[in-house]
Amino acid sequence: MSLVEYEKKNHLVTITMNRPDKLNAINPDMLTALRESWIHYRDDEDAWLAIFTGAGKAFSAGADKIWFEKSLEGQDSLGIFLNSIKKDPYWSGMLDKPTIVAINGYAIGAGLDLVLRADLRVAAQSATFQQPEVGRGNIVIFFDNLPCAIAAEIISGFRITAQRAYDVGMINKVVPDDKVMDAAMEMAEELLSRVPLALFHALKILRDMKNAATLFPRHLIDHYTTEISKGLTRTEDHKEAVAAFLKKKKPVFKKR
Repeated sequence: MSLVEYEKKNHLVTITMNRPDKLNAINPDMLTALRESWIHYRDDEDAWLAIFTGAGKAFSAGADKIWFEKSLEGQDSLGIFLNSIKKDPYWSGMLDKPTIVAINGYAIGAGLDLVLRADLRVAAQSATFQQPEVGRGNIVIFFDNLPCAIAAEIISGFRITAQRAYDVGMINKVVPDDKVMDAAMEMAEELLSRVPLALFHALKILRDMKNAATLFPRHLIDHYTTEISKGLTRTEDHKEAVAAFLKKKKPVFKKR
């Protein structure tokens, strides 16, 4: 059994954490498998969009207890964990491809961190989010463009329901538990109907702004966006999209 399943259909990839008996807790082998899956997605030019989810009753309960056990034995578990994350395109924030996360059940600790790396987020009604590190004598600091009070609530260890996460703008959609993958697939189909290079650059700019250590001056963002837009108007897909709009036909994109 693979700890992370990788499936591709046309231009859509689905990456599924597959350790349901342990609520998809992330052990060293899963950490490696996740990294390899995201590298595969990154390097496949024919893969345009990825859905990320967890099998069973939880998205992920976070770091497996083995990391904590090794830490008590004197191993630098945190250092090993963080060094591995740096090599993971998705988790490191260096992945320049669109992603949707479909959240079922718990998204705790590292699981919540994985949720916040995605561009778009769909959650089941029963999903809950928590960053419990302060209760274990550690801290995780993130902002994710949320209001400061909400970020403070999360990093202080409070549990957030799916509805509250939606209300504060942390996720895009809440759906019945048995519809979370259907909703993610529906969103994916909508995104794949867009001009792929335009979607790629639009989300990349937004992602770069979110991940920036400091805010970019607005005039630099405007200039960069304009230059990207000029380049997009010279692509085959742009011409195909315009022609399809004018002729009222379904476009066929080639990502070039």
